[in-house]
Amino acid sequence: MQAYRLVRRPGGPARGDGTTPDSASGLANGGTSGGGVGASGGPDRVAGPELAVGGGWRADPVQAEVVGHTDGPMLVLGGPGTGKTSTLVEAVAARVAEGVDPERILVLTFGRRGATALRQRIEARIAQDGHRVLREPLVRTFPAYAFGLLRRAAAERGEPSPRLLTGPEQDLIIRELLDVVGEEPEDDPVGWPTDLRPALRTRAFAGQLRDLLMRAAERGVGPIDLARLGDKLGRADWPAAARFLREYVAVLALRDVSNRGSIAYDPAELVRAATGLLRDDEELLAAERRRLAYVYLDELADTDPAQLELLSVIAGGGKSLVAFADPDSSTYAFRGADPAGVATFPHRFRTASGAPAAQVLLTTSYRAGPGLLAAIARLGRRLRGPAAHRRLHPLPDAPPGVVEVHTFRSATSEAAWLAHALRSAHLLDGVPWSRMAVLVRSTALQLPTLRRALHAAGVPTVVHGEDLPLHLQPAVAPLLLLLRCALEPERLDEEAAVALLHSPLGGADPLAERRLRQGLRALALAGGDRRPSGDLIVEALQDPEELADIERRWAEPAQAVAGLLAIAREAAARPGATAEDVLWAVWHASGLAERWAGAINQGRPEAGEGDLARRRRAEAADRDLDAVLVLFDAAARFTDRLPGARTEVFLDHVLAQDLPADTIAPTADRGAAVRLLTAHAAKGLEWDLVAVAGVQEGIWPDLRLRGSLLGSERLVDVLAGRSVDGATAANVVGQTSALLDEERRLFHVAISRARHRLLVSAVASAAVGGDDHEEQPSRFLHELGPSTPPPTPPSTPSTPPTAPGPPPT
Repeated sequence: MQAYRLVRRPGGPARGDGTTPDSASGLANGGTSGGGVGASGGPDRVAGPELAVGGGWRADPVQAEVVGHTDGPMLVLGGPGTGKTSTLVEAVAARVAEGVDPERILVLTFGRRGATALRQRIEARIAQDGHRVLREPLVRTFPAYAFGLLRRAAAERGEPSPRLLTGPEQDLIIRELLDVVGEEPEDDPVGWPTDLRPALRTRAFAGQLRDLLMRAAERGVGPIDLARLGDKLGRADWPAAARFLREYVAVLALRDVSNRGSIAYDPAELVRAATGLLRDDEELLAAERRRLAYVYLDELADTDPAQLELLSVIAGGGKSLVAFADPDSSTYAFRGADPAGVATFPHRFRTASGAPAAQVLLTTSYRAGPGLLAAIARLGRRLRGPAAHRRLHPLPDAPPGVVEVHTFRSATSEAAWLAHALRSAHLLDGVPWSRMAVLVRSTALQLPTLRRALHAAGVPTVVHGEDLPLHLQPAVAPLLLLLRCALEPERLDEEAAVALLHSPLGGADPLAERRLRQGLRALALAGGDRRPSGDLIVEALQDPEELADIERRWAEPAQAVAGLLAIAREAAARPGATAEDVLWAVWHASGLAERWAGAINQGRPEAGEGDLARRRRAEAADRDLDAVLVLFDAAARFTDRLPGARTEVFLDHVLAQDLPADTIAPTADRGAAVRLLTAHAAKGLEWDLVAVAGVQEGIWPDLRLRGSLLGSERLVDVLAGRSVDGATAANVVGQTSALLDEERRLFHVAISRARHRLLVSAVASAAVGGDDHEEQPSRFLHELGPSTPPPTPPSTPSTPPTAPGPPPT
């Protein structure tokens, strides 16, 4: 396919960024002690001498027990940094070393990026023992495993292969169905309640409707059940959503017919469909259970009920199943995750004799020292549920670690201090940039200010952009804008023209734009034309002949953009031209592939390039190429599913997407840079220095009730037996309390990412003048430890950093 002729950067896959999943580095270096407690309340198991397991990895007795477990189900609980994932990797390697075919081992985990990293670790570990290279990936997410089952079953039956309906596609279908609703009640085929009708065409409503439908699908609730629940609870919106769901399913069925019978599954129904397939086909189920000799599950706390149901079908009945969990790390309730699955696991997955699953605890921290563990323990005391897995012990020779808690008078002062702290750590303490990270709660509200401050201070950064919709990616937006202006000339106004000139497609800087305006204005005045320069720029891009009379270096950006506009129009006018064809024509003519590939090569360490600016350009070019690859993949899928659709329809499709698109390419080594990311994205990773910034009340915790308009959380509570009455004040209090618990768990995840030093900061400012807005530090900051008053001057902490003492005995 043309898309994959894009120039790809040299270098290997991810994990060259200084981050380490689940304390792999600590365990690889060999812990000297460890211990565990039977979850049934048994005494502490005293760690004896380390046991050599393989590949240089040394396990404590509890870890060795887990690695050697091969009979029946087992639940492994452990706090942050206790080596859960590393123990899983060793267990898989041990099975392969015993002669088990790797394809008979299934490893399930949460999130595709986590699965990719875990797969790489397992493959690298197996390679250390000299075993054969796996023929196919060993690790799956639940949706990927379910999709593989459905695809394999379709192939065996000679049926068309199923398709995955992506989140943006599902969102677009929902919005298209909502758009057909007329202004009058008789023009509403669904019959939405009157008070909801003004919101039907908003993106927020479509998003909440999609969330409600996904939660219903994950829990096996169909239109009839959803309508009955709504009638029982006095909610008129749920019966309307049930009628919408019937229409939505009918539309998907019509799309399946138009795609030669290939069934499309959205992510929520994918796992349920695979479970239903296995239950309906006893022969297929028996073959699958025979094929899977061992099943391992990472991140049990982030599974949803549908995923646990599939797990019970393929690995229940006493099969060898080992699940790893940290109950305090469950932070994805908004995606349907249910932390209750950890508590119910031992009784749901019983041994062949009917006894509850075995349970063990990992309580040795291979990540943090006593000072850091003391701070984590203080916050952990506020968490609900069993606490045995929170009683972590450091290694005997672990450095204490440092915790610094600071408040500032403004966000600017906070960002300036943080930049200074990171630079000092790098220049004075020798901490590599790649071993530092800045975590925030909100990407949109907090990252831009921090990124600008760090950039101004000379701190190299990498912002994880996977949460951005495709059309907002910096490399993609100019391409889409150019195509839109080429195919719809009326869209080319002064704002669009200037944006294209300054984009990589034009390459102009402010001086070039000013000189271009002056040149066009002078030519126009000579001919008696007094139009403003903005109109002249638009005209020049549509008809570039007059650019020949302007000095070449100032005219080149406009000539480049004008040429690409013409190429796009010509490509779209060809008979049978697809969106992919038009996009490729523009991309090929732009020369960006060669330019970005050159920047990547110049920034490679082996090229002998030590210039920081060039390394940053290389990292930016690498990210841009990834984004363009995703765009081409979206165009290819669109062309396959709608062969006759015009390019304009593809543009509408991409621009209407409010959800992040999938990344199809492996992530390259981002080089030496500080990671800026959300706490959700940091789960499972660790750095030497971690800064948790912007810990403000109202932002962290964010106690706004999600999905409150259509009540998706209410549906989850009702189905879980947590709420049966109407919408009462007690229910609202209960929902808010549950949300506070999850926000506190998320903060717990954030502060437990640090190996040696943790910085936590917030703004404490009083209202000034007529402004009644105050900034208050989060309650979590106070739960973590005492904070200092706002520093003077603003960018300097008012007291020296403090390190909490060891945990109380």
